[in-house]
Amino acid sequence: MRNYFGPVIGIVLLMPAVARPEPAIQTMGELTPWMTAREGPFVSPDWRPYPGATRPTLKFPPAVVMDGGRPVLELRTVDESIKIGRTVRIDVARTPRMVWEWKAIVLPEGGDVRQPRRNDQAGRVVLVFEGLRVLLYVWDTSAPVGIEVRPDTLGDIGERALIVVRSGPTELGQWRREVRDMRKDYARLFGGDAPGPVKWLGLESHSDDVHSHSVVRFGVIRFEPLTGSAP
Repeated sequence: MRNYFGPVIGIVLLMPAVARPEPAIQTMGELTPWMTAREGPFVSPDWRPYPGATRPTLKFPPAVVMDGGRPVLELRTVDESIKIGRTVRIDVARTPRMVWEWKAIVLPEGGDVRQPRRNDQAGRVVLVFEGLRVLLYVWDTSAPVGIEVRPDTLGDIGERALIVVRSGPTELGQWRREVRDMRKDYARLFGGDAPGPVKWLGLESHSDDVHSHSVVRFGVIRFEPLTGSAP
């Protein structure tokens, strides 16, 4: 996994300081258009490859597949990486809890978030905050759940941290629902002031460092207040 956040951060930096007001909470349907899409290639005006990144022809482009009678998003790689995302504006003060579903089907053999030359995972959920700090929640092959890695900075303009949420083959092929308090994760890893809004939401799968393959599926993604659930 190479350092590819430059293009995304460039988009964040280029966002106008004064822009058309955006809703603080995107609805689940807006965040997960695959859940109402037909089976086949995933096409969305909002979700797209990371802007400005090198875009080689993928062996398996993102696709909508049926799983348990419902459409979900599948990312499949063979010695490559898939990175898609969309701009958002998530008010972390109002909706600090992120909820998502994912299912790892194939883990990249030998992937390990602790090893820069083997830093591949079947699944990643990426949050880029205003202020250019990046949280990544990952399903790793080798590193234990709970490991947090700060591999490097983003030059002089930002920081990132990877958190292992799931690990290893024990739960392969099973849907898992994650609930994370973004404010707590941000404060623990970056300290300082409360986080600004989330400006970019990304989904990724990687197998290029270890020259292997990976498969992950995503279902629901939403942001909620701590008390009660968003519809």
